[in-house]
Amino acid sequence: MQVELRHWRAFVAAADAGHFGHAAERLGISQPALSQLIRAIETALGLSLFDRAGRNIRPSAAALGLLPEARAIVTQADRAERAGAAIARRQRRAIAAGYVGSAAFHPLFAALIRAIDTTRPEIALRIDQVSGTIQVQHLAATRLDLGIVRSPLPTLDPALATLTLARERMMIAVAETSTRRDAGPLPLAAFAEHPFIQYIEQPSGGLRRLTAEACAAAGFAPRTVQTVPQIATMLCLVGTGIGVAMVPETMARFVVPGVAYRPLRERVVTDLILIYRRSDTAPALRATLRLARRLVDKSSLSI
Repeated sequence: MQVELRHWRAFVAAADAGHFGHAAERLGISQPALSQLIRAIETALGLSLFDRAGRNIRPSAAALGLLPEARAIVTQADRAERAGAAIARRQRRAIAAGYVGSAAFHPLFAALIRAIDTTRPEIALRIDQVSGTIQVQHLAATRLDLGIVRSPLPTLDPALATLTLARERMMIAVAETSTRRDAGPLPLAAFAEHPFIQYIEQPSGGLRRLTAEACAAAGFAPRTVQTVPQIATMLCLVGTGIGVAMVPETMARFVVPGVAYRPLRERVVTDLILIYRRSDTAPALRATLRLARRLVDKSSLSI
């Protein structure tokens, strides 16, 4: 029997997971199917690859010697698949784009999609909501061609370039009954005793970091009562009265029962930013970047 890529994937996944069940979950197959792949590669090579100890497994000495080569095979195959997908997107004039949830509520998000659809209908755009950190990783791995993120930016690879589309102030989202409508801009310190509903923590960058830094500048650390992955969920929780949240001002377009948006006295701002690979000369991407540059809200950048 010839050992195939699926066998190497099963071997590497099992060695990394230390458990056949967990490895099967990672690969999206059943545990019996994974066990069959492992037995097949052991038979083909004449080696015992794992020491079984109850539910857990441990790579044998032979497996540890083989693992670096197997991992290299899987890594190279993944790299080839990504390169092929990127080439195919170029030929199809397709763009795979990622965006953070709050970006979808900014008028420029819809304006860019509309501009692509109306002026460059040959471009096939696929968009997926993913965190800024994952967008950076997927751009580096050529899984994405374009990302739409918020500042503070995650740590960027030098191979990535940015285009700032707009800047806006952060506001505080509160339960409607918690402040007067005519209160005017409020100091962030006024919310020091309020519980905060926070964004998912990223390894670097993101609106959670911006919130924490703004609160620190106001003299307090926010007390987090809930952490959520979606900004829409965050605002729904604000409406229940369990906490407050800092959000970009364009979120005020999102009407949620029981939620009021109050301006802050402090200047806390976030930029809406495109990220892309500097070296990517695909016509569809370059055409999209030209459209994006025409849409830049230059007046907002002076806020």
